[in-house]
Amino acid sequence: MFGGRIIHGDGIGKKLGYPTANIECEESSVHLGPGVYAAMATLETQKYIAALVIMTKPWKVEAHLVGYQGPDVYGQYLTMEPVQRVSTLETYASDDELKKKIASDIQLVKQVFESGE
Repeated sequence: MFGGRIIHGDGIGKKLGYPTANIECEESSVHLGPGVYAAMATLETQKYIAALVIMTKPWKVEAHLVGYQGPDVYGQYLTMEPVQRVSTLETYASDDELKKKIASDIQLVKQVFESGE
């Protein structure tokens, strides 16, 4: 488990319809390799299923909170509890291809929690 303050990112996820919370945390606190993970996120006292993305070049940690419809949460503390890796990171030639990949990854995250793993 790890966490950090939510900071501004590049806005790519939001532009594609999948906003993410960019987490300010030390690389040494995250004991995961690059990829997409099913995770349980805690924002204040509320828990959310999350698609957690770990990137290493450049170092970045962000999470899409499945079902979150509230206001921006910049500055708040987000705790992540990774459960299972669901996908690898890839490069896409178009936004449409990336949107399909994100949608697929979110489905995989939901399946992890539906199956009780």
